[in-house]
Amino acid sequence: ARAGTDTVDASGRYVVPGLMDMHVHLFRDERVAEPTLDLLLAHGVTGFREMASDCWDPTREGAVCTDALRELAREIEAGTRTAPRPLALASAPVNGVSQRGGLPDGAPDFLAPGTADEGRELARWLADRAIDVVKVYNSVPREAYFGLLEEANGLDLEVSGHLPLGVSVVEAAEAGHRTLEHARDLPVACGAYSEPYRATMARVVDEVAGATAPSATERIQTTLDAFDEATCQEVFAVLVASGTYLVPTHGTREMDYRAGDPGYRGDERMRHILAPIRQGWEADLDRTARAPDDLVDLYRAFYELGVRLSVMAHDAGVPVMAGTDANDTMIFPGSALHDELARFASAGMSPLDALRTATTVPAEYLGRSGDLGTIAVGALADVLILDADPLADISNTRTLRAVVVGGRVLDRDALDALLEGVEEAVAASADPGA
Repeated sequence: ARAGTDTVDASGRYVVPGLMDMHVHLFRDERVAEPTLDLLLAHGVTGFREMASDCWDPTREGAVCTDALRELAREIEAGTRTAPRPLALASAPVNGVSQRGGLPDGAPDFLAPGTADEGRELARWLADRAIDVVKVYNSVPREAYFGLLEEANGLDLEVSGHLPLGVSVVEAAEAGHRTLEHARDLPVACGAYSEPYRATMARVVDEVAGATAPSATERIQTTLDAFDEATCQEVFAVLVASGTYLVPTHGTREMDYRAGDPGYRGDERMRHILAPIRQGWEADLDRTARAPDDLVDLYRAFYELGVRLSVMAHDAGVPVMAGTDANDTMIFPGSALHDELARFASAGMSPLDALRTATTVPAEYLGRSGDLGTIAVGALADVLILDADPLADISNTRTLRAVVVGGRVLDRDALDALLEGVEEAVAASADPGA
């Protein structure tokens, strides 16, 4: 253990554990990863789960892949690097057989599985790569998904991520799906629409002749009309019994209905977003903003229901973790985590329980309650010093006076320097020839 050499006067201030963002994307590129890490740390995020860290070509210039992130974790542990900790690393997104055209030349077919045997083979392949989390995506067929899960369970390999479109929340939880990402699936599960919707989407994923997906308007309206609190409680009971975690990333659904709002699009945090990322965001916003007014209203109602369900799930005993989908459209790395905590509190979660979604609950999920998410003798020295009490108002997590990560103190001047460095990188990205 390193001997302490710094003394910080926190008189009159408040001390909480470092925050953890359980759904982050670095896009496997150092041009994105470096400013993202700085933004996370500057906003008090001392640990994160990277949800697509595996690379097809980790040798390409500027690649930040699983091995690079594991090396970053070792450097932080050794005290030679000050950065937020990579806490869990996910595979590249696992798509279904219909997406094989996106695989690199010569890649084995099982990387986009279509059968149970291919799902099992994929689980073995990912276990050999020492991946922490298998990141499943929407288009995996049911047969392949359950084959993957069955094999992964035997290998003690976590399967998380999106639910395949043809699989219900209850089926996934009972089969061992560890974390439900985003707020799309739970509203559907809480009503009579779940079974017919999943049956239809299973046929769509399997490319059955004549099978068509419902429009966004039909899907959301029917989900809202079918919503039933008693059904929700039955679903929550399954999640609790299965040990399934919820990571709702509500900001991604907020974007759906706010895409055309000039005030939303003019967020002052845009100054921290690299030009190529911002261009992608603006294109996504433009596409989403084309939705007719009645669909925008449905998007808003769906978002509000999702936030409400997160608190209902928490109240029923489902472990809820704060994650943001950082670097997805309008999800500002670091500060977005504070946005998510505020959403939980606005829907009725106590400030203390909202804080736990980014501290104690992630620590429990990681099996690291002894050294993460807590302030105690023997725990890692990942600590935030705040100017105001977050238990009085969760927005006070934003009043950062200092961040301590791995025992190293970053005072307000150091945090501001990180933000200034990001702004310089943004300016350079807008004029790469300068």
